[in-house]
Amino acid sequence: MFTYQIKKEKFTTYVLQHASQNSYIEIVPERGAIISSYFHQNQQIFYMDQETLVDESTNIRGGNPILFPISSYLENETYYYNDAPYQLKQHGFVRQLIAKVTAIEANQHYAAITLDFTHTEATLERFPFQFKLTMKYTLNENGLSIQATVNNLDDKTMPFYLGYHPYFYVADKQALELQVPSSHYNNMVSNSMVDGKFQLNQTESNAIFDQLENNQCHILDHARDLKITLTSDDVFQYIVLWALQEKPFVCVEPWMAPVNGMNVNKGVQYLEAGRQHTSTIHIAATTID
Repeated sequence: MFTYQIKKEKFTTYVLQHASQNSYIEIVPERGAIISSYFHQNQQIFYMDQETLVDESTNIRGGNPILFPISSYLENETYYYNDAPYQLKQHGFVRQLIAKVTAIEANQHYAAITLDFTHTEATLERFPFQFKLTMKYTLNENGLSIQATVNNLDDKTMPFYLGYHPYFYVADKQALELQVPSSHYNNMVSNSMVDGKFQLNQTESNAIFDQLENNQCHILDHARDLKITLTSDDVFQYIVLWALQEKPFVCVEPWMAPVNGMNVNKGVQYLEAGRQHTSTIHIAATTID
């Protein structure tokens, strides 16, 4: 039986769980609706730096930040709409907003929570569009589904590209194997990929893959006999790998668009007035075959 509970800590935290399986997720609406913790059958799936979670002055390092209305970064943090310049910082602003919980349910098959973000005066200064972003997180026996529905509430076509920044916990990077369905990549930090292998023994490693052959990435944690499969809809045309040498995580990030996407016009979704766009990723954890 799946259940949910609400914890009153510094931030109100919603917990969706399957107690008999020792599986649960925790969601913090006040911190960008981030999934701050994910355990599957007592195995830690997401990494979290707790100090960054409670410090509202900094970006959270851990969990699964939502990247919207852009998933990457812009040259000079600037894009143009109708010849007017607008500034957006890396990964957009939703991860810094407060979400409103609109529904929560639990039964014998799953537990789910739905949260909404909407435009504000501050977001309109950086992104001149009225929108609603609805996130639905569903935990079931097969893993975690993350669904995003973007609603264009404006009277003009809205450009956007969504992404996610999941931090996967890795205790022993020497025992880690990453499988990305592409052999075509660009190193965003020198020597991040060497002979087709992502380097985890340098200060920082960062690479972006395109020309994906399918929609599944695999993280094989041989130290824990754990296989994590990240499945994303076809609209996510880019996979980014990022790691820091001294931290026990690796990020495998599905993006809709590449670096500077708004300016190079690649991967941008153009949503007509009054329309909506829905996309999903799924994270499943199993034992290695």
